[in-house]
This record gives sequence, C-alpha cells and structure tokens, in this order.
Amino acid sequence: MLFVASCSTDTQRKDVVAEVGTRRLTRAEFEYWAGAPYDSLTPEQRVPALAEWTELAMVEQEAEASGLYNDPTTERQVRKMLMKYYRSVLLARQPQPEITDSLITEYFTTHQSEFRRPVDSYLIEGFWCESEDSLKHFRRALERADTAGLRSGFVIWEGKWLAQAHELDPNMQSSLRAIKVGQLTPVLPFGEGYRMMRLHEVYPEGTQLSLDAVRQEIRERLLLEQSQRRQERWLTDLRGRYQPRIVNESKVK
Repeated sequence: MLFVASCSTDTQRKDVVAEVGTRRLTRAEFEYWAGAPYDSLTPEQRVPALAEWTELAMVEQEAEASGLYNDPTTERQVRKMLMKYYRSVLLARQPQPEITDSLITEYFTTHQSEFRRPVDSYLIEGFWCESEDSLKHFRRALERADTAGLRSGFVIWEGKWLAQAHELDPNMQSSLRAIKVGQLTPVLPFGEGYRMMRLHEVYPEGTQLSLDAVRQEIRERLLLEQSQRRQERWLTDLRGRYQPRIVNESKVK
C-alpha cells in the first residue's frame, strides 16, 4: 500500500508544471490555460504562458490574503472590467460593418463642404529611424526608388496621411513649404530619433479635396458610425430578451 501511495504521489507531482504558494498548475489545466497540450510546445513556447499564470496566481493569492475578495468596491470594479471585456468580445461576434465604394461616394457627395480645407494642408508620407545617418542613407536610396531599408526594419514607415499646417512642428512645416510635390524633406530630429517626409500633395486654405484624397477618412467615419449603430441594436436586442427593470421605479431606458 505504501508503494502504491508513493507511486501515486510521484505521478501527481509529475503532472504539476508550476506552483505558486498553495496553487498548482497541472498539465490538463495548462492545456486549458494555454490552448495547447504542455508537451506539444517547446520550452520557449511554454514559458510565456507559465509566466503569465504564475504572476496571476501570485497576485490573486495576495489579493485574497489582503481581504480584497470580500471588499464591495473591489468586486464592483472587477465586474465593471469584466463587463467591458465581455461587451467587446460579444460585439466582435456580431456581423462586421461593410463599407462599400458606393457608401463612400454617397457620403462624400452629401458632406462635401466638410472636406474644404480650413487651413493649408499637406498629404504626406512619413519615415522614422533612431539613427540620423541611417535615415540619411535611406533618403539617398529612396531617391533611387530603393526601399530595401524598410524591409530591413531599420527605418519605420509611418504611413500616409493628411496633415494640417498647425499639426506640424515649425521645422517640418518650413521644410514642406520649401520642396515640391514628390520630393523628400531633409532628415530632422523627432522624438527619440529622426524623421523625414515625402510630400504627395498640397491643399491651400479653401481647397475642396477630391474623393481620392479623403477616401480613407470617410471609410473611418463610416466604420465608427456603423459600429455605434451596431452596438445600439445589440443593446436593444439584449433589453428585449432580458427585460431589465428596477423594482418600484420606471422601466430602465
């Protein structure tokens, strides 16, 4: 009997992959936590999941020992955070809004006055790098249409966007005004590194922007509007199914 008990204890110990205080993580629990069997992962793949579990188990035990589990304020805050997470997951499962070209064109036609530039604006493309010399080298290469520097990861492509004059720092604004469309600004200090811009278009104050210039902006506006309507429909459906009410008060709106 002692031999059987000893074997059983050894088996249980081998099944445990992590311990924190009074808590243990078994292989079965690891699979549930990590989404994959313990032995199917390499040590390098297992470490992040194990580290996350051990930190959570450690903080949870400290919270329990400190009496936070029985604190009404803590419970309310935890439920609020869970509600936000559940809401985001449930909304993500709803049909995603589809923004078609016809919707974008219709929006542009209806809201053209909103796309008249109130101040000088620039359609620019940004590039950033920690090293001034590296960005200058990339600038010379880019003038030859060589973009290998982007693939290397040394230079970060910041994208293309429409910027109003007052949104740019004075040095960059002066540099953009000094070059022609298609040209690159000098390399200038920016944040913890250096930045340069390619000028794609200039829109003086009062310019009516074309549909192509504002297509991405309209797409983002429509996505926001449709996402808000989707959330409102979802909440209306929930209220219809769960019939929330406050006793002795008017119906929840």
